[in-house]
Amino acid sequence: MELQIYNKLLELPLFQGLSRVDMTEILARTKFGFEKIEADKEVVCAGEECHRLYFLLNGTLEIENISDDHNYRIIESTTGPEVLQPERIFGLRQRYTKTYRTREDCNFVWLMKSEVLKLMANYEIFRLNLLNIISTYGQRSADWVWKHSPQDVKGHIIRWIAGHVCDPTGEKVIYIKMRQLAQEVNDSRLDVSKALNEMESEGLIKLLRGRFVIPEMKMLINGKHAVPNKS
Repeated sequence: MELQIYNKLLELPLFQGLSRVDMTEILARTKFGFEKIEADKEVVCAGEECHRLYFLLNGTLEIENISDDHNYRIIESTTGPEVLQPERIFGLRQRYTKTYRTREDCNFVWLMKSEVLKLMANYEIFRLNLLNIISTYGQRSADWVWKHSPQDVKGHIIRWIAGHVCDPTGEKVIYIKMRQLAQEVNDSRLDVSKALNEMESEGLIKLLRGRFVIPEMKMLINGKHAVPNKS
């Protein structure tokens, strides 16, 4: 059992580079929480205080991100191994901004913030790994605003979507009214409707009532428009 946990933790960016001796010591001295959560259960909710780090070891999670005014929301998914919003454990607003739900049975390991601080103090590699994750997130967010702006409506829609998803791959479900999307991309409802229908005819999206589905984000991006690299 310990070997399985050891191997899974080493797949996570925060523990990569640590020696077997360090990992054995960490497993012996650190208070890990272990939890199996069955399908269709909420793990963390947007707005909830981030006082612990959740590590998804295996399974699939649904990620829901809702706009501040609740006028639109985006659903996507992630699979383990993964860390849930590590940048939120420190800083100005130490709360989760996304809601995570299990799509299937998932296994988690979690660490209270006090344990994270101990690991940062005692293991330089762990500390550098966490700093790199947080710094990379901040740099990519800052770089995004300087990307070249597309010249057509379709490009603006793709750019808007890419700026709101966690991962530029996989399926996305976007719940938004046509009028709201037009406001978001600063264009007319008619032009946005034409662009979305064109994208549907190309097989890039599927239009449904009150939402549209992107089967594969990579196909939508198609290399023609600048998008943030969040992988």
